[in-house]
Amino acid sequence: MSKVQRIGLFALISMLVVLVLAACGTNPNSSASSSSNAAENAGKSSGADAGGTGTAGKKSHLNVALFWLGSSLDPAEEWNGWTLARAAIGETLIQFDEHMKMVPKLADKWERVDDTTWHFHIRDGVTFHNGNPVTADAVKKSIERSISLNERGQSTLPIASMTANGQDLTIKTTEPDASLLGNIAEPLFIIVDTSADTSKFKSEPIATGPFMVTGYIPDQEIKVKKYEGYWGGAADLDTMTLKYIKDDSTRALALQSGEIDVASNIGRSSLSLFQDKTQYTIDEIPSLRTQFVWFNTTHPLLSDVKVRRAISYGIDREMYASTLVGGQAAKGPFTSALPFGYDKLSGYNYEPAKAKQLLDEAGYKDTDGDGIREKDGKKLSLQLILNSAYESDSIVATAMQSQLKEIGVGLELTSYEDLTDHQKSGNYDLALTSINTGITGDPQYILDFYFKTGAEWNVGGYSNPKLDDIIQRLHSEFDVEKRYALAAEAQQIILDDAAYMFVTYTPINIVSKSNVKGATMYPIDFYLLDRNIKVEQ
Repeated sequence: MSKVQRIGLFALISMLVVLVLAACGTNPNSSASSSSNAAENAGKSSGADAGGTGTAGKKSHLNVALFWLGSSLDPAEEWNGWTLARAAIGETLIQFDEHMKMVPKLADKWERVDDTTWHFHIRDGVTFHNGNPVTADAVKKSIERSISLNERGQSTLPIASMTANGQDLTIKTTEPDASLLGNIAEPLFIIVDTSADTSKFKSEPIATGPFMVTGYIPDQEIKVKKYEGYWGGAADLDTMTLKYIKDDSTRALALQSGEIDVASNIGRSSLSLFQDKTQYTIDEIPSLRTQFVWFNTTHPLLSDVKVRRAISYGIDREMYASTLVGGQAAKGPFTSALPFGYDKLSGYNYEPAKAKQLLDEAGYKDTDGDGIREKDGKKLSLQLILNSAYESDSIVATAMQSQLKEIGVGLELTSYEDLTDHQKSGNYDLALTSINTGITGDPQYILDFYFKTGAEWNVGGYSNPKLDDIIQRLHSEFDVEKRYALAAEAQQIILDDAAYMFVTYTPINIVSKSNVKGATMYPIDFYLLDRNIKVEQ
């Protein structure tokens, strides 16, 4: 059972003040072929051209803190591939660079033959961690395994057939699939050697990355060493221990104490601790991650769109971003950094007067003077669940609680270590969390996965047939500008229905000791380390 933390108003507001004061002290239809030259020129993305000799005779080691760790190391299960990608253990055919452009990885070139046929050439000379060669047939079997083991794979890659011949892989889809390239870059499709004992993949996957697993303790840590046979050249760094430290503040303390050398997603209030450039390096960038609230639209109080719109007008996103947690005030599910129609959207500003008017129209009045509106004898009081480990969510939730009280909406805050079971079961009113909405460099994946009727993560019961039709049209539309226009239309429907409440676009960071080089943050946060990571002795 998850530990439940009831959050009191005054206690958290006090904490909020402290955190704010601390924070104030600081600051995707590429159907054209791509060549192997692109990999060599992709800089930090391919890692093929980096050098460095290290210190002769002395093994180099780093301790790295991970803010999330999957249920195992088998990339075909659940979201575990994200761990392997972050730890530079596994690789996909294609990946995104720091500018969100697709670059070659295990496939050095590809092309769309027709609307349902794609051809990939698998890079020559790549071997798995056991020395076996990576051929088109090995890639085919790995992709088939991911599809068979993961429902997400079945929905994101609608494959009719795959044909392997030497290093050439041909994929035929059951229907036109304009988002195939982005989807195949998702770490679910990390390539593993299926000729090995796959029953051991939960603790020792055989992949192709610059680092290979030497030890694994579930929910605690991963030990890796450099793979001498890596196709891009062996890494300078010899070994790493990747420790799972979920809590933002605890990661910061571990870095400050010297327990770890590199940490990602340090809480904003703790960044001031690492401003000394002689001791630490901070790489903070805008992310593709959106902090937002799920409305459980099946809840009696939230089935009324006027109530949902009122709540949406009742929070000050601009203040949250500029003063409390950083980043940018959100309008829709996709950030302004993605070309998916952000500028065409009409969202929700902070308009408490309009919020009150909508609640009046919905029939909610405060008849007993306690500050909370009611209707037919039932209080407009709701519960918001959030993750206890994420500082920014706690801060924003507290501010939301205060502002919604001003329009007559009661909000009880309840924290859990994991929200999944509560959301999947529908056991919540509102849920605050964040997701990376740009993981495939294309809008279709997120719209399919979170907003379409009956989608796996449409856990709020939202449904709009017009939206479903637009999402379906995205599947067969290959013209990039038309895809973006459809994405904008879809987002506006979601906003008009107030089916979700988009709060902020959150910044992300990686903080390292000053003697660590190559620790660079990517917009897509399932990339973290690569062969360039090293420590200067």
